Amino acid sequence: MLIEGIILGILIGLVLGTIGAGGAILAVPGLIAVIGLSTVAATTSSLVIVGSAAVAGFIPRLKTKTVDVRLGITFSALGVLGTYVGTQLVSVIPVSAQITLFAVLMFGSAFAMWRGPVIESDSSPRSQWFLVFLVASAIGLLTGLLGVGGGFLIVPALVLILKVPTKTAAGTSLVAISSTSAIAFLMRFQYWDEVPIAPIAAFTLAAIVSSFLAAPLAQKLNPRTLQKAFAIFVSLTATFILVSKVI
Repeated sequence: MLIEGIILGILIGLVLGTIGAGGAILAVPGLIAVIGLSTVAATTSSLVIVGSAAVAGFIPRLKTKTVDVRLGITFSALGVLGTYVGTQLVSVIPVSAQITLFAVLMFGSAFAMWRGPVIESDSSPRSQWFLVFLVASAIGLLTGLLGVGGGFLIVPALVLILKVPTKTAAGTSLVAISSTSAIAFLMRFQYWDEVPIAPIAAFTLAAIVSSFLAAPLAQKLNPRTLQKAFAIFVSLTATFILVSKVI
């Protein structure tokens, strides 16, 4: 179980460090399958793993200036209300409905990134704050409800709405993921006793190391390749989730 968990942590860190999203998409089903956690325990534990790996992923990007810390924190702050609402809905919305919603949104974000324009300019993003508020609130709600960092929505929002360069969007997404994950975890205090400390600590350490080492790889990828990789990964994962959990 420990070996499988460490491998899972490495994969989570690799995906997060490279495309700036997808950590919780792997973490939640993985924690359920590997150590048999309940859905609530898995989503709560994933916030620790993904949030920590996100921090490790954006730190190397500070040197290359492919991360906008202020924008990431602002984006996260705008989603606090949604995070609170989502946390309150955990025990209300059926698990099957949560999974279906998760998958549908994943397909939507993948499609948007696949067809969306490639942004390479380093100029300041063109702000559309009303749309940003709506998207950030929705991402916050998903973070609270599903225990995800929201990167699979944050990256498309930054690229397609705020016109942030693709590589910078991946780094900025990690900032937002780390802060929203921390907020959601604090709001889930009633579920902390369901988190198995030793296994989650091992998974988290593996994810941190992997994310830190993978971050430089993203800088070598073509922006269009990065967007395509994001879209493919999210689509395949959404399909797997629907097939294994709903259909």
